[in-house]
Amino acid sequence: MSLIGKTSGSRIGSSFGSTKKLSAYQQMQQWRTKQRERSETLERQNAISSNLFAVGISETQTATEMLFNNVAARVKKEAQAKLAQQSEAIDSALDAIEEQKTNGVDIKV
Repeated sequence: MSLIGKTSGSRIGSSFGSTKKLSAYQQMQQWRTKQRERSETLERQNAISSNLFAVGISETQTATEMLFNNVAARVKKEAQAKLAQQSEAIDSALDAIEEQKTNGVDIKV
């Protein structure tokens, strides 16, 4: 017959087959070490993300500048074409006025 509170074949508090328990101080040290490692990992990941984001911004900025330059060149070309067309129309009108004056027609502008 076994006694209450006793188990057969093993002793209570035996360290055989069990893990060593850590003190609260040791647990806190391990927790701090893990937190430090996690913080360092997070900082590395943030640095990598920042670099990738910066590269993305740089490429976007370059593409935007190229687009702006292309648009500006196209607008300038169109404006020059319109100015040339208007200049031709003005020259043509002035030539017509001069021709009318040479024919003796009094033109008031």
